[in-house]
Amino acid sequence: MKDFPKLEDQDDFLLSLQNNNYSLKTINNYARDLCIFATFLHFRGVKFKDVKKKDIDIFKGYLVAGQHLKDLDKFRKEYARNVVKSGVKDGEAPRGNLRPRESESDILTPLSGQKNVVKLTGKFESDFLTDVYSKVYGSLGKLSKESNLSSKKSVGLGPRSINRMLSSLRSFLKFRISYDLEIPLPPDAVGLMKAEKKIKKVATLEQLKKLIESPMVFEKDSDVAIRNRCMLEMLFATGMRISELVGLDLDQLNVEGKVYILGKGKKERSVYMTPRSLDWLNRYLIVRLKHAFTNRDKSEQPVEMEKFFIENSEESGRETSGSKELNLEIFDKGNRKYIKLIEDYRKSGMLNKFDSPALFIPFSGRNAKKPNARISTNYFQERIVVYRKKLGIQIPTSAHSLRHGFATYLAEEGASPAALQVLLGHESLNTTTRYVHASEKFAEETVRKKHPLK
Repeated sequence: MKDFPKLEDQDDFLLSLQNNNYSLKTINNYARDLCIFATFLHFRGVKFKDVKKKDIDIFKGYLVAGQHLKDLDKFRKEYARNVVKSGVKDGEAPRGNLRPRESESDILTPLSGQKNVVKLTGKFESDFLTDVYSKVYGSLGKLSKESNLSSKKSVGLGPRSINRMLSSLRSFLKFRISYDLEIPLPPDAVGLMKAEKKIKKVATLEQLKKLIESPMVFEKDSDVAIRNRCMLEMLFATGMRISELVGLDLDQLNVEGKVYILGKGKKERSVYMTPRSLDWLNRYLIVRLKHAFTNRDKSEQPVEMEKFFIENSEESGRETSGSKELNLEIFDKGNRKYIKLIEDYRKSGMLNKFDSPALFIPFSGRNAKKPNARISTNYFQERIVVYRKKLGIQIPTSAHSLRHGFATYLAEEGASPAALQVLLGHESLNTTTRYVHASEKFAEETVRKKHPLK
């Protein structure tokens, strides 16, 4: 198998992140960024120990031009051909077991031409690293069938994306220093690009309200409409990140609406649902319960769940010819009936019998049939784009925009920046100020009302 590019001691760096409890997503991001830099060095014929400041500048231009996509694709296709024996279609990430063969299980060879061979201490490290690199080389490159249009643009990367990669390189150099390893240049010598500082735009409160309500207009499937409406309501009510929202489990719910979540950097915080969002959560749970055991035979359905269906059918008067279905019109606003029911299921252990512990699940498609199914962030982001375009909202609006809007409009109502910092889960108050755009509105009012030459 043709070796794929890695920096010297890169595997040790990734294992160090794992041992220090960094999230798998963060580790994958570091691996991706360092592999891109290693690919750049490989095609320039430069060894890592010989890297100069000039090479860093050329690397920036390399990324701006998008040359990394073409170079990475060569390794990605080679990796797929040689490692995944079952075959990988163009435009599809490698799947299956990517563990080295028995004779190679304790060694992963780095970039061709480099002498260092990273010896791993056992099967755990080998499995962990092969899993990381399978994700990296399964997604890098400019694929003929692009699965993520935003990350595979033909025009190359912007300053912010490039700076993220340079920050990864800085972290790697700091790691080498901490391990008393030689470095080609100090971390501070890796200069970042000058990035434009644009005003963060947030749609008006009325536009965000229409966006939140839009699934009930644009979705043909009532279950999907209620689920997506609930997700949008919860995003704007709590200021959660989309990853935090899709990561919610049923056992985190309670009638008070105070939810503890594990956010970015493994920091736990509490968020608070509004009465309106709790009403929609209560309504969505009726739908969620319908899909609790879709992949189970009737003999596996818990008795309590069968009774639940019967009771709701009788309550709605819709039980006919032996068929049982939930009446979606039952909506006890303010009573939180179904949230309480989920709490009871948590206490009794019945939630453990559900097909998936996730709060938000796909109702159709390939993933819906998988155990422990969970709705994907990509799907939800794509639906938000569809809603925004149909509503004619000009300002780019995403799930993250609802988080921005949450902070902005709370600030306009006089919310304390310190309180917003806690609610958003920011370590630094400086980060919070980037989310709050109330000052722009007040600045305009100042000019309109106070300017001496009106």
